[in-house]
Amino acid sequence: MTNSSIEIAEALKLTQKLIARTREGKLTWEATGILRNVMAPTNLSRATAFATTLEGNLKATVSIVKPEQDTQIAFSFVEFDPRGTLQLTGVEPDKEVLSVSVEKDPSYGYDTVEEKQLAGLLVDLYGLARRSALKIDGSVEKALSYLDRIAV
Repeated sequence: MTNSSIEIAEALKLTQKLIARTREGKLTWEATGILRNVMAPTNLSRATAFATTLEGNLKATVSIVKPEQDTQIAFSFVEFDPRGTLQLTGVEPDKEVLSVSVEKDPSYGYDTVEEKQLAGLLVDLYGLARRSALKIDGSVEKALSYLDRIAV
């Protein structure tokens, strides 16, 4: 997939704001792409895509494109029908506003500085979204609290 310079610039702006709002605790994410495993069919820790809803009908998603390779990361921004009324008519309710994907670390290098910046930001956003969806910070706090109690 080739991204235009306009798409890269828009994705940079959106990603920066999503990172800031997630760090501030103003956005929460949910796991949407889950690798199925026979041993643990509902293991959220194997999720490969995370989404957050904005303004009721806007959704941002960050995902690993091919989880088995873990080399490409994607970001999309979609408008959707929150009531799901269009699904009854068979019409696709989602309107893709922006969709980009970049290599995490291409062997040939990045085409532009902006593309390299976007790759770094998407990796950060993916990590924050994953931590939010899996409530990792709460688990880490519990572990730290427990370790503090037994260290005394």
